[in-house]
Order: sequence, then structure tokens, then C-alpha cells
Amino acid sequence: MNFRFPTLLSARRILLAGLCSAAFTSCDDPKRAQELQWREEEVEAKIASISKREGEISAERRRIEQDKADIAARETAVAQLKAQLEKQLADEIEKTKKVRREIEIKNLRGPIPQITAGRCIVIDPETNDILFEKNPDLRGAIASTTKIMTGLLVVENGDLDKVVTIELSDTQCAPVRIGLKVGETYTRRQLLTAMMVKSSNDIAQALARDNAGSVAAFSAKMNERAKALGLENTFFVNPHGLPSTTDQDPFSTARELAVIAKAADQLPDIRKIVKMQSYKFTRPDGKSIDLANTNRVLRSASYCDGMKTGFTEAAGYCLVATGERNGRRRIVVILNDSHDAVWKDAQTLLDWALKA
Repeated sequence: MNFRFPTLLSARRILLAGLCSAAFTSCDDPKRAQELQWREEEVEAKIASISKREGEISAERRRIEQDKADIAARETAVAQLKAQLEKQLADEIEKTKKVRREIEIKNLRGPIPQITAGRCIVIDPETNDILFEKNPDLRGAIASTTKIMTGLLVVENGDLDKVVTIELSDTQCAPVRIGLKVGETYTRRQLLTAMMVKSSNDIAQALARDNAGSVAAFSAKMNERAKALGLENTFFVNPHGLPSTTDQDPFSTARELAVIAKAADQLPDIRKIVKMQSYKFTRPDGKSIDLANTNRVLRSASYCDGMKTGFTEAAGYCLVATGERNGRRRIVVILNDSHDAVWKDAQTLLDWALKA
């Protein structure tokens, strides 16, 4: 509405000006004066009416603006409620899909296999989903599966074709040993492959000394790397996992060993090595030794492609087994198992996890 009434003051001035002009022309005529007085009262009444109307219009405008504000607030509230309901609906749909998928996976995989291992975990390394676990956070020895961390650090350090000269300290370790001799030279790649395939402890010490200057310094690097991976229940004292002769014994958990295994599994050099069923280790004098991989599941299950075995009295028989089928990849960690059951437990769990 663009029409605007004259203000009370302007209207009064216009009307009074007209009345005064008329009064000057006929102030001596009583009848005329009475008529002018009547007209003045009429003007006053009109001015009051105009003022009242202006108030009503102003109030109406305020009401309209308030109605607009109320409508806008309601529209905002409706939009927010709609978004909230849409999100709730989407969440419910996702929950329903997830439940259906879990039921489908359960039907595809069948019942969880019964295992004898004391500690165990099965993960999907792509999603970090835990597919199965048994005492996954119980601390304990992990034996030669420790060499997964050793291999991780060696590969991350790079230059795998650099030559390493064997020193006396490298040979001074408990079995299992490949029999390195002082003064022999090998590439880091040769030593790394032999260690991951045959689990030789003297090779682990040689790689540790080459990497950090000493076994103690390398152990410190292992613990630093564990912290970088977010591990809080893992402690290393050597590169091979044997019990300590002087310090606190090393330990980890199935869950945290799976994290280390996942990090190593992402390195092509390690993936290539741990899938080898055997390796011809050639000495500097030209003689070679055929090393059979200690991971028996590599030979009994085509979908298995790694990773590392281990054994000590404290850790029992251990195996970290990796595998892939139909684009699905899984990591199985078995700790504190028996000699006969460790292979069956690992293979059964790996096969079960790869079904869906």
C-alpha cells in the first residue's frame, strides 16, 4: 500500500489556514463566525479521525511484519524438522541395511570356527572391522612374529640392495640360526628374505645392527615405531622375539600385533617376500641353501599369502596369516596355540573370514 495520509500537523495547518483566511473576510458576521467554528470543529474531528486511522495503519503494518516473522520462523522450524526426519530416516535405512548385511554375512560364513589358541583376532585391513577375537588385549610374548616389526623397519629404511658385512655380534644369538660367518657380505634384501621365510635369529640381529648400530638401538626404534602406530600394550627388547636375558621380557597383544601386520602388509617388498613358499639363500662362496617357509598354511591354502610364524615356551605356537579371495583381504593373528592346532586354527579362520 503506497498511499500515505497527510500527517496530523500538516492537515491541521492546511485546514486552519483556510479557516483563518475565511475568518478575516467575515469576522463581523456572527452567523458566518458560527459556521466557521462549526467547520473548525469538523476539521478537528477529521484530523482526529485521520490520526486514529494512521495509528490503525501503523498497528496493521506491525501486525503484518510480525506475521511475516512468525511465518519465516515456522518455515525455518519446518525445514529443520524435515532435515531431522530425513536424517533419522536415512540412519534407520542404514541400520537396516547393516543388519541385513550382517545377517547375509553370517549366513555366508556360517558359524565361527572353534579354535584352541589362547589369543586371537581376525581383521579386515581395509575397514579395520574386527571379524572375530579371543582375548585380543591380553598381553604376552609373541615370539618370532616380532620379526614383522623388524621387517617393517628395514623396508621403511630403504636401500634394500645395500651390502651388509656380517660382524661377530650378529652371530652371537640363540637358535634358530642360519649360520652367518664374520666377514660375509649380503644385501639387505637377501637377509630380509631369509629372515621372513626361515625366521633366522642371527639374520634378525644383523639387520638390526645394520639399521641402528646395535640391537639395543634398534629395539628403541621398534618401540618408537610402535608408539607411532598408536600401540600402548607392545614392548620390544630385541629384533627376533626371544625372551630377554637381562631386561623385561617383550610383549604385545593380538590386537596390536594385527596393527603391525597391517602396516607391514601395505609394503610391496614385504608382501612379495612373505608369500614365497621357499627361498634359495646363496652364500658368498656360491653355495646355496633351500629355505622352506615356516608358514605351512602357504602350502595348504591357495588363498594364503603370508605372513610370519613364531614359537617360544611363553608365546606357544604363533602365526600371523594373511590371505585374499574375491577382492577381500583378511589378517589372522594366532597366539598361544599348540603345534598341531596353530595351522588348522589359522587356516580355518582365514577361510571363514574370506567367505564374505
